[in-house]
Amino acid sequence: MNGQIKFIAAFLTVFLFISSCGNRTVFKEYRSFNDVSWNRFDIQNFEVPVKENEVLDFYLFVRHHSYFPYDFMDVNITFYMPGGEIRSRDYHFELKDEEGKWLADGMGELWDIELPVRKNLTINEAGICKIRVENKMTKLETPGIIEVGLLVKKAKN
Repeated sequence: MNGQIKFIAAFLTVFLFISSCGNRTVFKEYRSFNDVSWNRFDIQNFEVPVKENEVLDFYLFVRHHSYFPYDFMDVNITFYMPGGEIRSRDYHFELKDEEGKWLADGMGELWDIELPVRKNLTINEAGICKIRVENKMTKLETPGIIEVGLLVKKAKN
């Protein structure tokens, strides 16, 4: 079954890459967890090249298995701006609706969701914006998480 999950995950990654061509995406990077579990202390760091006065939308991408045991995900996301400013916030993302259905796009046992983190964020200085994503779930391991990523798009005018 583990080989099947990896094959489907690879297929979905290629599909998402191809389908994203020609859109507003300026940065996309995913991190896979080989054991389909995200350890609470496995902090994910991303480095996004940004331009001066650029306005961007940031999304947390999560790919999870149907056996993910929670209806939600808690994370802390910290932005380290090129000019030295730091912005940090805890997020509680609902992953299921009131009827218990996943709020994600699914294929078989795999589900993909883009969770809005920050919209219309103006970057005042050019450089590298560092983003730290920390698992804030209460258990040491969060089973069912296949990938976590950061997606950054140009904000709509």
